[in-house]
Amino acid sequence: MPSSIPPAERSAVYSFGVVGSSGKLLQLEHRTPRLVAGITGVVVQIATTNSDSYALTSTGTVWAWGAGGHGELGNGTGVDFVRTAVKVDFPAGVKIKSLPNPMPYDAGLAIDSSGDVWGWGFNVAHDLCLPTSQALLRPTRLPLTDVTLATGAGLHTLFDSKGDIYGCGAGTSGELGDGSSRSSATPIAVVGLPKNAPVRSLVSSWQGSGALMVNGSYYDWGFNREGQLGDGTTTDSSIPVRVRLPAAVTQVSQGGSLQKNGQTLAILAGGPVWVWGDGQWGQLGNGSTEDSSVPIHLKLPAGVTFARVSSGGYSCYAIDTSGMLWAWGRNEFGQLGNASRALAQLTPVSVGIVLTHVASTATNVAGYRTG
Repeated sequence: MPSSIPPAERSAVYSFGVVGSSGKLLQLEHRTPRLVAGITGVVVQIATTNSDSYALTSTGTVWAWGAGGHGELGNGTGVDFVRTAVKVDFPAGVKIKSLPNPMPYDAGLAIDSSGDVWGWGFNVAHDLCLPTSQALLRPTRLPLTDVTLATGAGLHTLFDSKGDIYGCGAGTSGELGDGSSRSSATPIAVVGLPKNAPVRSLVSSWQGSGALMVNGSYYDWGFNREGQLGDGTTTDSSIPVRVRLPAAVTQVSQGGSLQKNGQTLAILAGGPVWVWGDGQWGQLGNGSTEDSSVPIHLKLPAGVTFARVSSGGYSCYAIDTSGMLWAWGRNEFGQLGNASRALAQLTPVSVGIVLTHVASTATNVAGYRTG
């Protein structure tokens, strides 16, 4: 019998690829997108970690599915894995406004309607800005206020608090952006970003960080062995460096989950997509397996324009202006979602599904469609 719920009040959430935790593959998902059960309400945002996916609904409720051994589900349990989404257990009265994406290794983050930020899960590197190294089974308020933006990957996090950018956690490759390679259990300020252009969005990857400014300039810092910083070198940087691009950036996604991957996708004003970084599995989408330490133009199929991009570990994703999902890069675990058994796809290929938003970390991919 047809649903009586109006289309605008319905959401379909999908998952594919492999969700892992602590280097152990826990659950093989389908090589094509499958529906995620258990979520009620209209989904307005989705986010991923290496081990979990999260969905935010219009009521401020957060749902989680995937691994839970480190408390990543945020519901007070430490179960190994769930396929059916469970509700993240925030204190009474807390309404979540946004989900950072991606999120730190085996951990979750959320920003509430008051500008407080909450974290749960793995915290051994103190990337949740808390002194304890114990796993947090439920959301705990972090020591930052008036937070508007956040992101996390690997073992570090970034936050925009009162217009200033701070980092916590591991800083091995300079990903905390304070001019050093030290780690920190408390928020430390990122230095070197322009003062006359506020940050529009924050992005992160394994030992990498980035900031898109409201004027369209883009800066990144941290790990750079395969040219992830896009500055023409393969030298790490502990302070932000500006990526030289031919037009203002309108949307950017930095991906990478291990030392041997990491690439950035950027949509520029007018619609062109530029890419740089690791390309050993075709992540740069240009038909080759070569890295690039400088941005290169991604040529799209005739008539196709990407409206949103998402960079994962060894794989990349985009949604075009019609809502169609595209994917390219490594496909060993079915993370391209197109049922192919090929190990890699060197140029963008249609996945055959229409989505509103997609997110990916490592081999974990999630997306949703509303209406």
